Amino acid sequence: MSNAGLDSLILLAHALSFSKEQIIFNPERQLTEGEERKFFDLINRRAAREPVSHLIGKREFFGEDFLVSRDVLDPRPDSEILIESVLKKFPDREKKLKILELGVGSGCLIITLLKTYRDAVGTAVDISETALVVAQKNSEKHQTNSRLKILKSDLFSALNHEEKFDLIISNPPYIPAADIEELEPEVRIHEPRTALDGGKDGLDFYRRIAAEAKNFLAESGAIFLEIGFGQSKSVTEIFAQNDFQLTSSALDLSGVIRVLEFK
Repeated sequence: MSNAGLDSLILLAHALSFSKEQIIFNPERQLTEGEERKFFDLINRRAAREPVSHLIGKREFFGEDFLVSRDVLDPRPDSEILIESVLKKFPDREKKLKILELGVGSGCLIITLLKTYRDAVGTAVDISETALVVAQKNSEKHQTNSRLKILKSDLFSALNHEEKFDLIISNPPYIPAADIEELEPEVRIHEPRTALDGGKDGLDFYRRIAAEAKNFLAESGAIFLEIGFGQSKSVTEIFAQNDFQLTSSALDLSGVIRVLEFK
């Protein structure tokens, strides 16, 4: 099925409050006038390049649905590589990890980890209050809110310096500022610029994380970061300058280095 065909199927299912399977196996189903109007309104908005996820209010990540809005980045398949990397590092699902996520957005990363490690606890920070609202809703939806503390913070600024974490994760803004105007309208117009803009060379947030992370990382802890295309060497050098050692890297579905692990 083409992307346009799949988008249409998803939007029709949403308009009818049906599953995709119900649509496919009930081809004789006639739309009411109201359903038809709702469906074509969604189609027109999609034709104007509004993301499907925003039209239906959710996006799948690691087999689960997460609420999304224009206040957060859409969860993407490439980010699942970070989850897989953590699972490889910590195969014991009973491990009592203490996790920190910098720039929580929708919450898909840390919530997925908390659902996987049932004895883990987490802290998630974001500078955007509207993003924190989405993360909180997702935490409640996935029943992790008793183990996840969500704070407004500019990276580490609101954290207690006495607190140490076994695992720090982040998918920080990494698009060079000048490149944002070249992105597809679905991203450039409909996703928050603050979650995209990594400064002149796209590396501003890696510099800040590398400079402060040692104050919050447990002695045997690890940092997992998603990075942009071609940034592996630069990010590794930034962390090496701050006394971190690269311990592993992982490729995305296109064969590009997408996740780095440091200790």
